[in-house]
Amino acid sequence: MTLYQIALRNLARRKGKMAFMLLGLAIASAAVIAVISLVGALEDEMSGQLADSGSNIVITASRGELSFQYGGIVIPELVFDAAALQESDLEAALSIPGSFAITAAAPKLLGSLEHGPHHLVIAGTDLPAEFAVKPWLRFHENHGDLTAAESSGAAEKESAMEMEMDLEFEMLNLERAAAPSLENGQLALGAEVAAMLELKPGDTVELNDLEFSVLAVLKPSGTAEDSQVFMNLKQAQNLLDRPGALTIIELSADFRKTGEDALIGQLTQALPHANVAGVRQAVMARSELLQSFLRFGVFTGSLFITASIVTVFLTMSSSLRSRTREIGIFRAIGFREKNIFTIIASEVALISALGGIAGYQAGLLAARSLAPLLTGSEPALALNPLYFGSTVLATMAIGLTAGLFPIIKATRMDPAEAL
Repeated sequence: MTLYQIALRNLARRKGKMAFMLLGLAIASAAVIAVISLVGALEDEMSGQLADSGSNIVITASRGELSFQYGGIVIPELVFDAAALQESDLEAALSIPGSFAITAAAPKLLGSLEHGPHHLVIAGTDLPAEFAVKPWLRFHENHGDLTAAESSGAAEKESAMEMEMDLEFEMLNLERAAAPSLENGQLALGAEVAAMLELKPGDTVELNDLEFSVLAVLKPSGTAEDSQVFMNLKQAQNLLDRPGALTIIELSADFRKTGEDALIGQLTQALPHANVAGVRQAVMARSELLQSFLRFGVFTGSLFITASIVTVFLTMSSSLRSRTREIGIFRAIGFREKNIFTIIASEVALISALGGIAGYQAGLLAARSLAPLLTGSEPALALNPLYFGSTVLATMAIGLTAGLFPIIKATRMDPAEAL
């Protein structure tokens, strides 16, 4: 019979005490794994939400002294009046090495236009891209409540053009998180400007001697888009007499694929004449939340690990005291100190390994149960071979460290005294 077989038989005879030690190690490892898995899930979830929640990198022209705020980003007034960015800058931005992390890009030309007594803000853009970087934008669903001054006795539209406009508007399914491209002669209006001009889908309006039809009206969002008139980029450039010009380029990037600083650095290098700004508030808030959660998890995990070390120490000390005659017999029949050490250490290592395996599975299960409560979704938490192996090895190290003193004391036991 080998030393390891003896260790297995000893474990089989002492199921109660060994199960108690296994439970302590499993709880400690489960707590640590649950925290690590939850932090990873939260980081992935928040990074995904940040990538999906709107533009997190804004590129503007770098010139001018006067400025105004647009979406929290300061835009020079001279740039607003005479955009310094060009469409080639968008191509340069999308050709950087880290462009694989860019999920959406929305170029925009902003300009002012007089319409009777009103001063309109024209936004030439690619509407699908605009909706991609600003998913909070929504079209108004109720045609009858689009403007504050709509006539209560409005007649039904009868022309073929108006019927076509209705069909196009009905195709704007909000659940798809998409928007149609604006063709020449089509507009989408912000809620405020639609109310100011008393326009609704299907109406027509004349701008600079050109007739436009209103495709849709946006719901109020409390942002700058409420007061903008959207048209396709090329027509806005022609209308404002700024061919190829851009005022701002908004990018939505997934920072799980590459770091924010690295991406902004590449963009700055590719566009030395432009200002590249990252919306860091969301990133900082996310990092602070994760750090707080991680600190709490580390503190809780350290308490469980300390408790497991005490549990292993007390269990091993009690077990070895009850095995004094057994150890004395082993020594009397010729077992050396290293043989006794191997037997007992093998028992502790096996129990610790089983505790690590059980703890990893329990921690993963706990993380899967808690993740929906913390993130509102069910992130994928699959078995990670690296974490699994590290958990088993760490648990074995904890068990052997905690049981080292009782084991050494047992191996140095005098056979005569033991018997």
